[in-house]
Amino acid sequence: MSRRFIQILIILITLTLLGLIYIQMMWIRNATMIKEEHFDQLVRQALDQVIHRLEINETSTLSAQMAIEEFSLPPQYKNENRYFSGIKQLGTDDGRLQYDISLDFSISSSQLSARVSTYRQDSLIYTYEDKTPMGSSQLDKADPLAHAFNYLQSKFRSKLTEQEIRLRKGYFVTDIPIQQRISRETVDVTLLQAFDERGISLPFEFGIYNSKGELVTSTVRYDRDQATVTYQKYLFPSDLHPKPNYLLVYFPKRPNFIMESMGMMLPTVIFTLVMVLLSVLTMAIIVRQKRLDDIKNDFINNMTHEFKTPISTISLASQMLTDENVTKTPSSLKHISTVIQDESKRLSFQVEKVLQMAIFDKGKAGLKLKKTNINEMVHGVVNTFRIKVESQKGSIVEKLEAKNPYAHVDEVHFTNVIFNLLDNALKYKRGTPVFQVKTWNRPTGIVITVEDNGLGISKENLKRIFEKFYRVPTGNVHNVKGFGLGLAYVKKIVEDHGAEIKVESELNVGTKFEIFLPLKSNKEWKKNIKFS
Repeated sequence: MSRRFIQILIILITLTLLGLIYIQMMWIRNATMIKEEHFDQLVRQALDQVIHRLEINETSTLSAQMAIEEFSLPPQYKNENRYFSGIKQLGTDDGRLQYDISLDFSISSSQLSARVSTYRQDSLIYTYEDKTPMGSSQLDKADPLAHAFNYLQSKFRSKLTEQEIRLRKGYFVTDIPIQQRISRETVDVTLLQAFDERGISLPFEFGIYNSKGELVTSTVRYDRDQATVTYQKYLFPSDLHPKPNYLLVYFPKRPNFIMESMGMMLPTVIFTLVMVLLSVLTMAIIVRQKRLDDIKNDFINNMTHEFKTPISTISLASQMLTDENVTKTPSSLKHISTVIQDESKRLSFQVEKVLQMAIFDKGKAGLKLKKTNINEMVHGVVNTFRIKVESQKGSIVEKLEAKNPYAHVDEVHFTNVIFNLLDNALKYKRGTPVFQVKTWNRPTGIVITVEDNGLGISKENLKRIFEKFYRVPTGNVHNVKGFGLGLAYVKKIVEDHGAEIKVESELNVGTKFEIFLPLKSNKEWKKNIKFS
């Protein structure tokens, strides 16, 4: 699988996920808007009904309190084709409701028509016109005008009562404070009934404001500042001179209700998130697997190169021993044997490096711990490594200052840890190598440090140096060889001992590794460990 194919695959998966997320977000947004609009429409309808019911209740109350005098026409109405005008005064002594009623009757052979004009102080308030057929039954034919007049009289009385109520509401009721026209209990019951008729069972809060915008009455928990969405309706809009008194309603749990009413939205969101997480995980696995493949291919190439050189050298030395044309002097034989021995050690060291890989697959390293003098162990590794350092005109300094140097360690594996740290320092040297190895005590353990003056490690690479197969880039320097297992092996062995390892580094200055080895063991690192 090529890198380009993986990149294209990741791009396609990413675009698909982004498209899916966008579609889901738009669907949720549109569904929420539709649900909110439907809810708002039901609330507005309920409020219109409430305002209408409040007006009807007030009108009914006024109508019951009023006594409208029955109006009768003079007897001259029986004269055919004669016009009649009557005057009636209603109202108080101060004349606030005084108005004139002019009745004009026109009688023909087939029907009776009437026009009723209502005036107040020379201002036309209402005009009513109606017609009724003359009587046709035998009883009505005896007095057809009486039949027609009775009909017109009843309708006129109804219109007169309606107009009287309108006038009283316009000139008396309108001036009454809004809190005296309606009560909080009445509004509460009316709202509850209207909402229930439309399937709205949410708790609500409301407040009534006067024409000055002042809150005059409200529910106990009413708080306008906490309302996300409010609904407002003017009270008594049919008044002759309406005032801007209004009713304001809100639902504290409206957002939750909208979301809960969309039952399929939550599972959809959950499944979408799960799919997104699985896709991201899949892409991460693909990228990681590709990186591991590249690292393993690099490992195989390095391993082949590392094995090829000593094998070739040993093979050449063996041919020299068997070649009759080569002079076999003691000095030449000693040289050939030395070469074979050195290259065999080198090959053995590389094989040991490869075998260290098996430790990562086994989990625990199967350590065999015994009480060991750390100072002596470190000194032995330094003496062995000193030849390599001095061959490159470098130096290595020992400061073994641990007063209590004894700890339970696997001597073989821990020796490899110190050796790998020194070998890593030599690989990434800068100029003349200068190494320093120190030991000292803390109250609870021993500290071992390996410090160099090499190339150093950047902050970006410092986070990954303990990863398996990872090798720090060296730029234009191509003489650094290895499998990328050394530091990963170091960290694993250190942690399996219940110890800690830290690293500090600065580019072109050097690197310092610090190992803290506790003197007392704990339960975690005792597992799968044999003591001797």
